[in-house]
Amino acid sequence: MSHSVEDFYRKVEVLHSKAIELHRERYKKQGTYDKTQCAYLLDDCRTLAREVQHGLVDFDIDFGKKK
Repeated sequence: MSHSVEDFYRKVEVLHSKAIELHRERYKKQGTYDKTQCAYLLDDCRTLAREVQHGLVDFDIDFGKKK
């Protein structure tokens, strides 16, 4: 199934926000970090990155038109 460029952009945006969340958890200024949470976020980022890498993008889908 192909997605629009806008869908592709949204997926990259989610990946970016998850990566920031991982960074913030790992590099807290006080106390220790949650290793389980970091592992979960890392797995989530890797899954999203694979979807971005292997996902199909249809350049013919118009931004303003819904299916």
